[in-house]
Amino acid sequence: MSQAKLTTRESQVLSLIVEGLSTQEIAFRLGVTLFTVRKHRSNISAKFGIHTTSGLVSAAIRHADASEGRDVGRSRLDLLSDREKEVLRRLGSGLTAKEIARHLGISPRTVSKHIENIRLRTGLHSLADLMMIARQL
Repeated sequence: MSQAKLTTRESQVLSLIVEGLSTQEIAFRLGVTLFTVRKHRSNISAKFGIHTTSGLVSAAIRHADASEGRDVGRSRLDLLSDREKEVLRRLGSGLTAKEIARHLGISPRTVSKHIENIRLRTGLHSLADLMMIARQL
């Protein structure tokens, strides 16, 4: 990720994205409107040349201090199949379900099913959490 200059508020939005908060939750936490949060997300995406939500979450995680990462525990990751781990690795690199499907030669629906299984087995639900544990693989 390039060294684009972020405003204080944009940095706050990125930090809350890493926490796994939705746009609505970020707006509530910061005491701003949904439109304002969307505008900040748009500005951040433009500064880093990002075009997808997955890319934005991935950039937010890279931007965050690595010491703040959540440790899901190796035992939970060991519950995942090899294919689920591969999907998780690619998700962690910022690819969308369609892009993952294209790379692996499977359907986007199959990728979505793998992601659903990963969420069930790890107990994590936000995209940010899944991307954080992908770094542990």
